[in-house]
Amino acid sequence: MYFTDVFREAYLDYKYFLNRDYSRKVVLDIIAAKYNLSSLERLLLYRCVHSDKEIEIIKGKINNEEREVVLDGYNLALTLISAINNDELYLCDDGFLRDLGLGRHKSSEIISDTLILISEYCEKYRIKCEIILDKQLSKSGEITSKLRKKGIEIRTVNKADKEIIISNKAVYSNDFVILFKSQKISTILNTIFFESTFKILKGPWIANLEEKL
Repeated sequence: MYFTDVFREAYLDYKYFLNRDYSRKVVLDIIAAKYNLSSLERLLLYRCVHSDKEIEIIKGKINNEEREVVLDGYNLALTLISAINNDELYLCDDGFLRDLGLGRHKSSEIISDTLILISEYCEKYRIKCEIILDKQLSKSGEITSKLRKKGIEIRTVNKADKEIIISNKAVYSNDFVILFKSQKISTILNTIFFESTFKILKGPWIANLEEKL
């Protein structure tokens, strides 16, 4: 996505009101209408831009010293699959990578293979990982069975988000609600994306953050 001057102005207005605790949905509706944003531009603001207070809370929870990590399985796999399919990834203002696919690869048969790849990456860097999947999503049982046969620690649960949030281990996800509510966060698996040739775009918020450093 090309970041137009109009989009940059929209971002500045959106950020301004988020920092003053205005309703995210209300502000997004107004900004999108004012600047005539496309559906992708609107989604990008929603997914990647947060208030400074929210960012501070998220970054205060990051702990990459812990070698035991709980993985938001579908979340991580779908993001990686999007990247493999040459979709654009965005480095968001909280330091996490997100795509705009909204899980369109959810039925992909390579989800299990992707999770195996992630597990092998963790093993290589001596990270003990536990993968959590939502039982209600199709093929979760099949994926879990396949991975367990390879000795991978994985569970299917009724409410994956809740199970991940209440874990006492560091959590890897790019779901903002999970990150915001979890006690500890890990960014250690970001290197999977940064060490690759995937398309990682930095929006105007990155330049804004760098100016503050």
